[in-house]
This record gives sequence, structure tokens and C-alpha cells, in this order.
Amino acid sequence: MLEVEKEMFIQSLLKNSNYVVSKRNFLSDYSRIESKKIDMTLSGKFLSSYGKLKINSKEFDKYPSHDEINKLEQEIKNHENIQQEIILGAGANGILQNIIKLFFVKRGNLVTPFYTFNQVEFGVTSFNGKTYRIFTDNYKINFNKMKKAINRKTRMVYICNPNNPTGLYENCESIINFAKSINVPVVVDESGIEFTNKKSLLSYKNIPKNLLIVRSFSKAYGIANFRLGYLVCNPEFKQSYLENITTNEFSGLSCIVANELLKNGKENITNNIKSITKEKKVIIKKLDKIGIKCILSDSNTIMTDSVFKNEFLKLLEQNNISVVPVYDENNKLHIRIAIQDEITNKKFVDILVKIMNEYQVLEDGGKK
Repeated sequence: MLEVEKEMFIQSLLKNSNYVVSKRNFLSDYSRIESKKIDMTLSGKFLSSYGKLKINSKEFDKYPSHDEINKLEQEIKNHENIQQEIILGAGANGILQNIIKLFFVKRGNLVTPFYTFNQVEFGVTSFNGKTYRIFTDNYKINFNKMKKAINRKTRMVYICNPNNPTGLYENCESIINFAKSINVPVVVDESGIEFTNKKSLLSYKNIPKNLLIVRSFSKAYGIANFRLGYLVCNPEFKQSYLENITTNEFSGLSCIVANELLKNGKENITNNIKSITKEKKVIIKKLDKIGIKCILSDSNTIMTDSVFKNEFLKLLEQNNISVVPVYDENNKLHIRIAIQDEITNKKFVDILVKIMNEYQVLEDGGKK
């Protein structure tokens, strides 16, 4: 799987001074990750330690009811103080794919910073669309470059905030001003925003109508297996969405669990986020000691600034470690990991130390 990802990435690197044009033809399902002893791809196991949730078994034979959906939508609005409309969906990625279905009926192109969450690009490719990847400046978005890449065939702009894989947070005012300056829908994915302890776009009033905000219950809430997320949008877009998209893609059980967590899970979630923030500092320090430099992430994930030889991935697999491989604009390998509990993080670092003592895995001294 990793080699296929790498190959598709290599084929897509057609670059000029400002951006690369990518036209992928491979649809990867990021959720189908092989079971590993040390899975560093998602913080879910650590975050989902809620204890027992009471669920009535009589609910198992029913489709999601309007009451369950309306109840959860209202709970989300109250919890986040949302004034706009809400649409529930099968995780943030499910919502993103549905947005793509709406916007790319007539093909066109996507404009997005590089790096970004590549599932959006895969979705665009399924509609024979192109992706313009705009190179960032030291991992931060250059909005002038983004604006220059937009043309009459641009169907949407996608921004992941905090970024996946870098974990860096982008200033909300910059995103809002950018959205106001263009006539193209700007989709902002805030799946990991809870980890940043910084402002969400939801905290702003009178945001432009072309700004669509996607949120997830998979990350901070730790219930990725329930596949639930939501879209915050204006009334006109909601009407268009509901008229063209199947909306009962998630289960009633997902609604029940999410509702329970919004009502009674706040303390647990807050404590988990604090623990992850603490562990993140520890693991960055440990990796630095063994010569692996990392980007100072604002989220629950860490991407290495250091680059590795390609055989490093095989060595990790042989040691039952699962990570997310990331290739930069020069096809250099970085890795992205999600922070786990203290014990798992220690196991991960111990194995890295062992590998690095036995093999030269950093390329050119680890410099980008």
C-alpha cells in the first residue's frame, strides 16, 4: 500500500515555480489501515477511553430518525454556539466527498495548499478533475499564490486547518479575508481544531457565504469508527446539498453516542487533549535527541522536517509500526505520526532508536 501511494505521488509531481498540477487516478481508502501492534496513524485508541455508554438495543433495527438527527444538530449548535445551518454526514471525509460531488459535476479544478489531506484530491480525480497544489512558504499558506492559481474552471478551494499532515494552524482572519476576495467556494476542514487551543472559524460572526466549514467527531472525540462529522454552511447551500445528496449515510447509533459525548464527555475530552499536548512535547524532544527534527505542530499529529531513505518504511513495517508516509515537492520522504498514550509513544521511540542504531535511515544527514 505504501509503495502504491509513493508511486502515485511521484507520477503526480508536475511542477512549476508556484504549484504542481496533480491528476491522480487512484482512490485510496485511508480508513482501511492494517492492524498493527503500534499504530501511530490516529490518536483514537487513547482518546476513546470513555468507559461504558448506555445504548438501548431496541435502536439497532432502525434507520436514523429525524428526531435523533435534529436533536444532535441542535446539541452541536448549542455546544459550538453556531448561528448557521448544519448538515450531518459520515465523517468529515464523507462530507468532503459529497461536496466534491456537487461542485465537480462539470469537472474543473481544485486549488489547495501543498501539503494537504489527500483524500480530497482523490475525490476530485474520480470526477476527472485536476488539483493545483500551491507550494507553501516554510509550511505556511501563501494566499497570494493561491489566488493567482484560481481560474474560471476552479470549482473549490480546500484548506485543512490545522493542516494535515503538518499539524500547523492557519490564522482564521487570513482565511476569511481570502474567502472574501474570491468568488469560489472555500472549504475549510477543521477536523483537528480542538487540539490547537486556538480560534475556530465558528467563533466568527458574519463569515462570507462561500466559506464552508467541516468538523469531525473522529479526532478529539475519538470515535472514528462511528463515522460522523458535520458541515456548517449557509441556508442556500444546505438546500442544494439536501436536494442532491443522500443524507442518511450515518447510523442512529452515531447520533446517540455523539449526543452523549457533547453532553457528558467534555471533561474527559479536555483531559485527553491536555495529555496529548504534554506527550507531544515529550516525543518531539525525544526524536530531536536521536537526530529527527520535527515541525512544531499545533495539532495532535507531528510531521518530521527530517527526510528519510525510502527503505525506512520497510524497517518500520518489519517492526510492526504503522505511520503515514509524506513525500515533499522533491519526492523526499517524511513521516507523520499521531500522538498516542505515554506507553505507546515510548515503545515507538525505543524501536526508532534501535532502527537508527542499526541502519542509516536519514537521508543526507536528515536535511530537507
